Amino acid sequence: MPKSKLMRIILTVGSVLIIGGVSLMGWMLTTEDERGVIEVKLEDGKTESLEFESLALIPGEECEYTIQLERSASRKYTLELDFTETEKKTLKNYARVKIVSSGEVICDELLKTVFEGDAIVLPVDFDEGKNTELKIVYYLPAEVGNEAKRAEAIFELLLTASNE
Repeated sequence: MPKSKLMRIILTVGSVLIIGGVSLMGWMLTTEDERGVIEVKLEDGKTESLEFESLALIPGEECEYTIQLERSASRKYTLELDFTETEKKTLKNYARVKIVSSGEVICDELLKTVFEGDAIVLPVDFDEGKNTELKIVYYLPAEVGNEAKRAEAIFELLLTASNE
């Protein structure tokens, strides 16, 4: 095979690979990560169960979920958040949970404390025609060491809404 023909094949294959790689990189950068977004429609008396399986964190890392709340009828609701451990795991002794509503930190507690405590009750007031959201952040403080190695948590969050 002549040298110039081989060079054209190499350049063509290389160009295709570069264009494919750049296209893939562009798609990845413009695609929004929706894994941490949970949509919940509030209805009076309805309980929504959100399961968190195999939550595993490394020190200094956090895992954030945004719960987008939609209203069905009323403008004002009382929302009850009840964290329930479904399997006894050790991460609860080290990980913390922070709940943020309208920019205000509602709770920043050890996961174990939240499991053992009462449900967290907060008012949700929708502006006319707007939805609202809660941020649930699970994190492992940076000072936690090897004692949390291979630790995980399996639990559910029960959201119960009632009209005001």
